[in-house]
Formats: sequence, structure tokens, C-alpha cells
Amino acid sequence: MIATSSPDSRPALSIALLSFNRRAALQRTLTELAKLDPIRLGGALEIIVCDNASSDGSADHVATHWPHVHLLRLPNNIGVAGFNRAAQHATSDIILILDDDAWPDPESLYSALSHLRTTPPLGGIMLHRRHPATGNPEWPPDGLPLSGLQLDWPDFGCANLVRRECWQNVGGYEESFFLYRNDTDLALKLKAAGHDVAFNPAWLAWHDSIFASVKSIRWLHLSTRNWIWMSRRHARGLRGFIGCIMGIARALVLARFRPAGYLAVCRAMIEGITQPAPPLPARLSSDGTAFNRLIHLKRTLRTTRHTPPPQSLTLPGSVTTP
Repeated sequence: MIATSSPDSRPALSIALLSFNRRAALQRTLTELAKLDPIRLGGALEIIVCDNASSDGSADHVATHWPHVHLLRLPNNIGVAGFNRAAQHATSDIILILDDDAWPDPESLYSALSHLRTTPPLGGIMLHRRHPATGNPEWPPDGLPLSGLQLDWPDFGCANLVRRECWQNVGGYEESFFLYRNDTDLALKLKAAGHDVAFNPAWLAWHDSIFASVKSIRWLHLSTRNWIWMSRRHARGLRGFIGCIMGIARALVLARFRPAGYLAVCRAMIEGITQPAPPLPARLSSDGTAFNRLIHLKRTLRTTRHTPPPQSLTLPGSVTTP
């Protein structure tokens, strides 16, 4: 059972979770979150599910089976703006921004949460996402020279710890992106606001998504367009052009010889270049340093190689949906 906060105390952690037509995945995520230990968390857990007008009964399922979850029902699908709506209802000092098909490894969460609490300059932490069935990582991959805490980390993914004050300071996710690249853009905005972001490959989140390896046509379109916009928002000088070219080239590779995929990338390239990029909030000023760091990491850590999960890595088991 999920622990809830009492009226006279704030929760130790708020979780902002966005749901859209993945009822079974959402059920599994909530089941995994219910296993978290309030004592190890340092207090009660607050979960806010924002449902993006799902048509598969996801919202009704939450209302019926998870009465302690704060449910927000949206009349329309507004994309990542739903995360912003959920975060507006968070009352803890720290928010875990979570996709509906992802959940944190408990021990990783306890450690990362403790570190964030005791390191005031830190604005957020990206958890290392892996597939729950195979243990394969998404990005960065295994077999690379990364160990221990990495500071000056310009990226986020499907499971991110963020200080609520910092989230509010930069305006949360860029809503005009609708989907994709909003997480990396958020990390770059935090850096532009003077908040550091960290990553430790040992702090894990499980992401049960087929799109980690096989990209949809919609992903190729929106992700590529948003990457170009992100480059224009945060890069300076030649690095912006290099960043755009890298994003387009990577998308063409991920199109995997599908004509519809190539058309989606071409459409995204035209939109990303000809349409105005969403402006950064006026209080933010990016000098391009964090974007340069992102490009360096993408160039040096990019690989399709996967290694078997370590012997000490315990993959989560199956969960039965009620």
C-alpha cells in the first residue's frame, strides 16, 4: 500500500507520473512504487498521476484500484505538458518525474534521493534506464569508461529526480515540444539556470519500452524536430549546426531503411529549421557550454553494443494486473 502524507506534514518524495493509453504498464509501475519503503525514503510518498485523456480506461483503473493516488484527468492529450500539470500538485521538495512504463530501482532511489538532499547545489539526477527483461541499458550503454558519480551531466531520461524549486525556476518541460527531447532540454535549462545535474550508472530505473530500440515514425518526426529546436535554443555558433547535423544523421540511421521513416526525418528537418524554435524563458541565459558537453558525450558514448547485466544486477519479476 502506498504511504500518504498526513495533513500536517509534507511527503518525503512526490512522483509526477504521466499516463496515456498504457493501462497495464501504468498498473505495473504503480505496483512497483507501492513496494517502496517509507522509512528508507525518509517519510511518506506522494504520487500524482496525470492522465492524458486515455481511451483504454487507465484513469478509471487508477481511481478504482489506487485510491491514495492523486489522479488528474485531462480532457485532451497535451503531451509532456501533462508532466507540468502533475508537478504543479507536488508538495515535496523533491519530485521524481516518471514515465508510465518506468519505475526506479528501490536501492538506487534511496541512494540518489539521499545524495540530492545532502547536496544543495545539485538540481537533479538522471537515473540509468535499463530494460527490465534483458537488463540492457538505453543510454549511456555498458562497457564505457563511466563509474561513480558524474557531475556536469547535461541529460535526463524517463526517470529523473528534480528539486521542485529548480523545476519551477526553469518552467518544467517545454510544452511546445509535445513529446521527446523535453527531458534533455530540461537538463540544459537547469544548467543554464546555474543548477548542476548528476548521473551515476549504478543508480537504475527500469524502462519497459520497445521504443528504446525500435523508433516509431512519430518518434522520428518529433524527436528530430525537437532536437533541432533544442540545438537552436542552447547551442552557440558552429556547435549548433554540428548538433543539428548529428541529430538528423542519427535519426536517419534509426529509420532503418523505412521510406516512411526517411520522410518523417525530412519533414522534421524542414520544420525544425524553418519554424521558430521555442524561446528560452527570459531569466535563462545559455552560453552553449552545457550543449557542448552534451555533444561531446553523445559522440564519445554512442554505441549500439550491449553487454550482459552484471551478476549483482537483479532484474525485476513479473507483476499480475488485478
